[in-house]
Amino acid sequence: MSGVITKAIHLLDLLLPQGTEKELSVTEMSRELNMPVQSVHRILASLMEHGFVAQNAKTKKYKLGLSIMKYGFLMWDSLMLRTIARPFMEELSQKTKETVYLATRENAEGVYIDSVDSPQILKISEPIGLKLPLCIGASNRVILAYLPRKTQEAIMDETDWEALPSLKPLTREYIEGEIVAIHKQGYAVTSGEATEGTTGIGAPIFSYENMVIGSLNVAGPTLRLTEAAIEKYSLLVKKYADMISNELGYRYKLK
Repeated sequence: MSGVITKAIHLLDLLLPQGTEKELSVTEMSRELNMPVQSVHRILASLMEHGFVAQNAKTKKYKLGLSIMKYGFLMWDSLMLRTIARPFMEELSQKTKETVYLATRENAEGVYIDSVDSPQILKISEPIGLKLPLCIGASNRVILAYLPRKTQEAIMDETDWEALPSLKPLTREYIEGEIVAIHKQGYAVTSGEATEGTTGIGAPIFSYENMVIGSLNVAGPTLRLTEAAIEKYSLLVKKYADMISNELGYRYKLK
């Protein structure tokens, strides 16, 4: 049994992303690990059953699955990102009087991992753990915008644009334009996509490896987030996201 576990670990190690998502065929894994194809098939079947690997329906190649990503994100969230971001989130909420969210990426989705509620009676309150495709909402779209181009293309290639759970119709062409705009201004702004009557402002958070690992988001009722408020809060969101990135070891100087 220990031999099988060792082989399974070797397979998972082989699929670890190196800057971008990694997919391999059974033949490639067999060759890399000098393991019989039948053994690779058998171990992959068990790993797939528990969600540790997943198969691309188009290419038939394998990549790490949601389960292992989930454990990795949980460890990162608990040890680093949430702990470091929390005081900045609280300060940002005090300055804007709006709800502040911390989001991260789980494959092709963004997920809220922490929040600080607005002190106002009329406020936005989404549950922690809420997942939506990366193209929906400011907190998710700003993460998508700063992923490697190949990863962006892979995510958008696999997106069913007609079945997106967005309150507004979204197209690939529109999202491509949004990505360009986000890079120019350094943040994303969306209204009424995930929740009716809600406006969100999201800015990216980067790791010490200079890779986007999440986003900071201010969300409030659209009637309260006027153009003037958006202009003011977008600068604050970007400032605090940069401060979190700096604490995480991001190597570029804050603007």
